[in-house]
Amino acid sequence: QVAGQQGAFAARMLNRGYDTDVTPPKLHAPSSTEAFSLLRVWLIARGLEEAPGFNFLSLGLLAYVGQEEALNQVMLGNVPLFNYSGKFAFVLWRSVYLAKQASSRNQALIAFDWLRTEAFGRDITRL
Repeated sequence: QVAGQQGAFAARMLNRGYDTDVTPPKLHAPSSTEAFSLLRVWLIARGLEEAPGFNFLSLGLLAYVGQEEALNQVMLGNVPLFNYSGKFAFVLWRSVYLAKQASSRNQALIAFDWLRTEAFGRDITRL
């Protein structure tokens, strides 16, 4: 979670044109073509000539513990929304795991692998 949020924050800083060589990052001095860009005007109007600092937002945790059981704690910041363990948490873990895949191809391959494992068991010939 932390690395993902930090990466999105860094990408936002670069996309918005902040000078990341200074601390805290500030908007670059505008060239003649950039002086009235819509993004720059919007950032200045919101008082964001200087970039805000990074703030981590905890969304909770998911942990697979084996034998088709998992633990989860869903949070928004410091407020816990719900906690589950067991089979229901395992279903939630699998759904989040599939949703976080980068492509629908990966989602299909993983889902097929799970179905194959349910039907035929694990391949133990390679131990």
